[in-house]
Amino acid sequence: MASPKISVIMSVYNGEKYLREAIESILSQTFTDFEFIMVNDGSTDSSLTIMQDYSDRRIRVIDNGKNVGLTISLNRAIKQARGEYIARQDADDVSLPTRFEEQVRYLEEHPEVALLGTSVYRIDEHGKVVGKMILSVNPGKSLFKRNQFSHGSIMLRKAVVDRLGGYNELFKYAQDYELWLRIARHYQVRNLKQLLYKLRFHRESIGATKRDESLLFHLLATRMAASEPDESILGAIRDKGLSSMYSYLSKSERAFFHKEMAGMYMSLDDLAAARKQYRQAFKLNPFDVYNDANLIISHLGKSAWSVAHRLYEFVKYELS
Repeated sequence: MASPKISVIMSVYNGEKYLREAIESILSQTFTDFEFIMVNDGSTDSSLTIMQDYSDRRIRVIDNGKNVGLTISLNRAIKQARGEYIARQDADDVSLPTRFEEQVRYLEEHPEVALLGTSVYRIDEHGKVVGKMILSVNPGKSLFKRNQFSHGSIMLRKAVVDRLGGYNELFKYAQDYELWLRIARHYQVRNLKQLLYKLRFHRESIGATKRDESLLFHLLATRMAASEPDESILGAIRDKGLSSMYSYLSKSERAFFHKEMAGMYMSLDDLAAARKQYRQAFKLNPFDVYNDANLIISHLGKSAWSVAHRLYEFVKYELS
C-alpha cells in the first residue's frame, strides 16, 4: 500500500462535545491523500465510540487504555505515521476545507521550511468567531521569546520530527513550543497568512484550565532553548512540582507570566482576576505600554477589551 502524503494526528480525551465537528473538518479537506490517526487517551465519555463510528478507510484509531497525556499520545501517533508530512488537529477545533491543500503546496515549493502553521480564527463554544490570531509569517528570532504557532494548525516534515526525536515527554504542556524551538535551531519555520483553522476557546480547554502550568512549561522551554537545562530548576520541579519554577523566574519572565494569565482571564470574562494579573505585571514593569493599556481597558469591560484586540489584529493583518 502506497504511503499517504499526510499523516493527521489527533489525541482525544473526553472530547465528545466537539469531536464530530473536528473529525468531519478533516474528512472534508479538498486535499484527500492522507491517513487520520486518532488516539483515544483514556476517555471516559463517548469519544472512542464516536471515533469508531466512522467507516472511512483513512482513519486509524489507537486506544491507550488509560490516560497518559497529550505528549505521549502524540508521540505514539507519530511512530505509526506513514506520511511525508505530519499535520496536527485538536479535538475541539476545526480545519477549514483548503487547509491541507494550501499547506502542502507551500511545503512542496519551499523545501527549506520544516514547520508550517496558519493564522487562525478564535471561536467560542458555540462555534461563533470571536476574533483572529494573525501569526507572524516569518517568526525568526521572535519565536525564542513567544510561541508564534497555533499547535492544531501546523504541518511539518516527518523526517525532521524523527530526526529530532518527537515531542519531549518531560513537557506535560507547551510540548509543542519546546519542539518548535528545537526545529527552529536547524530549519526554517513559517506561517501562512491565510486563516485556515478555527481555534476553540472554552472554559474546559487546557488554555483555560491549565494556563498557569502551560506558561511555566513555556518559560522552561525558552530556558532550555537558550542553554542546557538548569539542574537546580529540574530538580525543584521533580521534588516540589512545577509551581516551584516560579521562584526561579527573572523579573521579565514573571511579567510575561502575569500578562498572559491576565489575557486568559479577560477571555473568560473574569475581570477582577484579570486586573489583579495586569497589576502584578505593572509592578514588575511599569513601563510596558502594552500591559498598561490592557490594564486601563480592562476597567471598561470585556467588550471594550475585545474590540481593542480585534482592532489590533486587523491592523496587524493589513500591515503584514
